[in-house]
Amino acid sequence: MKTAVTVAPGRIEVVERPEPTPGAGEALVRVERVGVCGSDLHAYHGTHPYARYPLVQGHEVAGRIAAFGGEYDGPLRVGDRVAVEPLLPCGTCYPCRQGRPNACVNLAVLGAHVDGALREWIAMPTRTLFAAGDLDAELTALVEPVSIGVQAASRGAIGPDDQVVVFGAGPIGQAVLLAAVDRGARVLVTDRLPSRLALARRLGAEATVEVGTEDLKGIVAAWTGGDGPGVVVDAVGAPEVIRAAIDLVASTGRVVIVGLSDREVSIPVVEFTRKELTIVGSRNNAGQFAKAVDLVRRRRDVVGALVTHRFPLARAAEAVAFADEHPAEAEKVMIEVAE
Repeated sequence: MKTAVTVAPGRIEVVERPEPTPGAGEALVRVERVGVCGSDLHAYHGTHPYARYPLVQGHEVAGRIAAFGGEYDGPLRVGDRVAVEPLLPCGTCYPCRQGRPNACVNLAVLGAHVDGALREWIAMPTRTLFAAGDLDAELTALVEPVSIGVQAASRGAIGPDDQVVVFGAGPIGQAVLLAAVDRGARVLVTDRLPSRLALARRLGAEATVEVGTEDLKGIVAAWTGGDGPGVVVDAVGAPEVIRAAIDLVASTGRVVIVGLSDREVSIPVVEFTRKELTIVGSRNNAGQFAKAVDLVRRRRDVVGALVTHRFPLARAAEAVAFADEHPAEAEKVMIEVAE
């Protein structure tokens, strides 16, 4: 089978590898679409903390079930299109026992710790496969990033009439926006790129702020009547953004950190106590994947707008490089593996 392998940082080659054989409890999936994510770019640059080379990337996956590896009596059928949840937790550690396998201390993630889906076939545990129904392949591949937004909205306890500020209008920020609006919240999105802010308005943002050009504090103050937003979500990961989120959020508000960074942030301890803030991290998803399938299904009219560019598997290297080099144009790059 054709497989796109990141053989070293900055170098992706399409090679032939044997097709996998599904084991007991697994299904063989014919991969159709794979989205390019920000973490894929980190692996491409050699800055991903878990990536080891050679590595097959790809964790935003849509495909069709081709066969089951043994007896299976669940709801899935051969031929079903499925979204693939890319998390492989151990099931025994403390977070797993608490029902939070997304934070498993032994977690393996497709395309990071283990080979991912930039190949024609993949064998996955049936518990990771979610029927997509009448969704097309492209929308099905968007379920995974949307699930991260659903998780962040859950971690922030976002509810009706909450005013929410989302820092960052990349794919994950847009997913948070979708999930927050779906919960009835009013959302303001910030970013440096006007094209991404235009997409945010299309997806339901009530207001947007172009960072570096417009007065963020003034606009947010006016938008919230001087109270500040009840929830601020960081979908960037930069220390200065996290500091800005803590400054901006209302007293007794909630800050959700989704963005990834290994940089340190310096914040006076009094900021936590003076406002009595709730600050939480959000990672992957915990029991939110089926909800993400439902959200994509209900909002398919706008979710598809996230995809801006498409490349065949044979041009996987070009696809990843394009996503990396053209952030103003490439909201979500989709790699077409099979029709």
